[in-house]
Parts: sequence; C-alpha cells; structure tokens
Amino acid sequence: MFNKIFRFGTILFALFFNAAIGTNAQNNTYKFSGSVKDINGRAIVGANIKIKQQGSNFERDANTNERGEFEFNSLEKVSYQLTVAAKSFTAQTQTIDIGRTNFLIITLQPENIAEYVSITSSYLAGTTEALERTAGSIETIDKDMLEKSRVFNFSEALRKVSGINIRDEEGFGLRPNIGIRGTNPTRSTKVLLLEDGIPLAYAPYGDNASYYHPPIERFESVEVLKGAGQIEYGPVTVAGVVNYITPNPPEKPGFSLKLLGGNRDYFNGNVGFGGTFGKTGVLFNFTRKRGAGARDNVRSGLNDFSSKIVQPINDKNVLTFKYSHYNENSQITYSGLTEAEYAENPRQNPFLNDSFNLFREGLSVSHIFVFTPKTSLTTNAYTSYFSRDWWRQSSNSGERPNRRGNDPDCRGMQDLLTTCGNQGRRHFG
Repeated sequence: MFNKIFRFGTILFALFFNAAIGTNAQNNTYKFSGSVKDINGRAIVGANIKIKQQGSNFERDANTNERGEFEFNSLEKVSYQLTVAAKSFTAQTQTIDIGRTNFLIITLQPENIAEYVSITSSYLAGTTEALERTAGSIETIDKDMLEKSRVFNFSEALRKVSGINIRDEEGFGLRPNIGIRGTNPTRSTKVLLLEDGIPLAYAPYGDNASYYHPPIERFESVEVLKGAGQIEYGPVTVAGVVNYITPNPPEKPGFSLKLLGGNRDYFNGNVGFGGTFGKTGVLFNFTRKRGAGARDNVRSGLNDFSSKIVQPINDKNVLTFKYSHYNENSQITYSGLTEAEYAENPRQNPFLNDSFNLFREGLSVSHIFVFTPKTSLTTNAYTSYFSRDWWRQSSNSGERPNRRGNDPDCRGMQDLLTTCGNQGRRHFG
C-alpha cells in the first residue's frame, strides 16, 4: 500500500514539474513586430518578411498589412536572420537579437530611384513631406476602393469625397459638372481637372468649361485637393483640384477584360494590356461605352484609347510617354417638355435632330531627373487637339416654333424636324 502511494505521488510530482517548466518556457517567448516603409515614409503593403533562427531549421514568414505592419509571436530569445523583400524595392537582410530588439522600422530602397520618383511625381501628395506642407486637405480614392465599389462613372467615384457636389447631366458621366464647397458645378469651371498632374480641359488658361471627361476605367486612383494649397497646381483653382492617376505598367505582362451589359442597350467593355519588356514598360487601355438615355431619342456612345510607355534612361533619368484618343457620337438634347407634352408621355423627346460629336487627342512627354532620393526635377510637355460639334434645336420657351414667329419655315411643332430653330455650336482647340 505504501509503495502504491509513493509511486502515485512521484507521478504527480513529475507532472507538476513538467507543467512548471512548460509555463516557464512559454513565459520566456517574445513578440517581434515592426513596419516597412519606403524612402518617403509611406507604408509598403504586401512586403514579405522572413525570419530564420541561426543554427537551426526554424523559419517563419509574414506579409505586411495595409498599414505596412507585421508581427511574429512566440519567438525564443536567440538571434535571427531577418530578410525583407518587396516588389520594385531592393531586398534587405540583417541580424536581430530577440529580447533586445522587439520592434523595428525598416526602410527599403527602390531598385531604380528614377522609376520610383516618376511614379510618385504624378501625385499631388506623393510623399509624406509634400502632404505635410500642403495648405488644405487631400482625400484619395485608391485603387482598392474603386475596384470594390464598382463605380459606374467618375460621378459615383467623386461622391465618396466630402464637400463635393456632382450634378448629373445625361447619366453616363460624359460631361463633368463638379462643384466643391458650394461653388457652381456647371461645366466644372471653378475646378482644375488634371490627369497625372497635366490639365484635362481644352482651354484651362482661357475658358475652363469642361465638355470632355475620360471614363473612370482609365484610372487607378483619384486625388481631391481642397484649400489654399491648390493654387500651386495651375489655373482656375477657385474651388479645388481633382487629379486622376493612371496606372503604371506592371512588372509581368498581363491582360484584363471587363464586360458589362444592361437594359436600354447599355454596354460597357474595357480591355487592357501591360507589361515590362527589358527596361521598357508599356500599358494600353481601351473602353467602349454605349446606351440609351432615360428619354426617347436620347443615346450616347464613346470610344476611349490610352497608352503609356515608361522608359528609364539610367538610375537618374526616366521618360514617360502618353497618348490618348477619345471620340463621342451622341444624340442628346438640352430641351425639356411642356406640361402638355409631359402629361402625354413623360419619356418622349420630340427633338430628333439634336446631336453631339466630340473628338480629342492628347500627347504628353514627361522627364524626371533625380538629384537625391528626396529632390527631383519634373518637366512636362503636352499638347491636345479638341473638337466639339453640338447641334441642337431651339429649346427655351421664347424660341420654340410657333405660328407667331417671323420665320415662315417655323409654323409650329409639325415643322420641328426640319431646319426650323436649329442652332449649332462648334469649338476647336
């Protein structure tokens, strides 16, 4: 009996001893965390961090989150080899001693500083320093937000920014009417519209009225600047600046295709191709949109093609070439309906001759020269050809065809589909 009790006590003692050792071992493990940033202090998302215990086969890896942060748990108090790698950045390797170093901020250098600067130079706030010295506020609609929200046009995208008033005109977002902080949105005359920092309007230093707007499918992010800092980016910045950012050529060749369809003959097709071949990056994008409007005899159709070529010269210089072609052929009207016409058919449109034709081509060349990682010179040369031909029949009540008019060809609504009351507006630039 005594021997059984003794053996049982020995077993219990061994169990408690092992549990104590295990608890003590667990208490001697550590957490190691940190963040990965670029040379401008911006978080690098998706960077791979690998740690390997020296003298053993123990190895772990993790990727940074949307804030550029990572974390490892339950690490022993020994030395590890830390390797950090990210796309378009030079990998970094160093030795860390867990227990002495439990948090680390890692700064990665870009593989090609000129290429990196050419990307950030298109932004209003490409660096932390630029953001800090900007007088005002900058809001960014990034690539993830645009993809997840599946915006129909630029109007839906900009409505995500506080302080912006968007007025739709034809439902397709073909002509921008953007107001910021209470300004009149008509033709966005008080807002400077940019694409990669280059003006979009056909006469920004004269008549800033915008009758042209590329489809949102061309861009990967949008910046909106409100406040006094907008004055340094160009003319007519009373309300603010909207800067659309085009994507850069991917490292590996890739192809994309998106097709959407709906009622009233709606179609939206987008195809893209891009890649890097040797040192040259290329990107092509084509969009076709068409559809009928909310009223009879109203429809819109557009074709948009854009291309981008990025050519590094050396580690200090890089050239970017961009070409775009846009044409629109639409049957749209300014005219509303009288009360009697609306009561008869609220969707009718008796103005069959109204038409809108727009053509635009744009070409730009940008050169980046890097003095230091934080100092560079950007030179932009750009040109565009713009043609707008808008024919519409008289729409206000004083000009509508009636028997009291002096024009013998305008006897009444029965003559509406002739040349009676036609007005044409043409602009070239």
